[in-house]
Amino acid sequence: MEFEEKLKQLIKTKYSKLSDLADKFDMNYSQLSQYVNGKKISINFLTKIIHEFPEVDLNWLLRSDDILREGIAPYKSPLNNKQIIDKIEILLADLKNQIEEEK
Repeated sequence: MEFEEKLKQLIKTKYSKLSDLADKFDMNYSQLSQYVNGKKISINFLTKIIHEFPEVDLNWLLRSDDILREGIAPYKSPLNNKQIIDKIEILLADLKNQIEEEK
């Protein structure tokens, strides 16, 4: 299951309408709809999700499989150390850009 599907499922546990969550997050409905439909999320949005749904395991939410939730296999990264560092550097660069845009 992909992030968008998990996000939709998660939202339905507390909200009957997406617009209710958009109001709660004080954000535009269309922006929330884009996130739910696959647009790359911001760190700000992810922070709001964490606060609104503290019971959710972020590993489950952000991974594109159900291994952690279903207990099929223990968590094991399929990447080597260099690949992990490369991904972290990309994520950090994205975060820096988002912070600069918010200023």
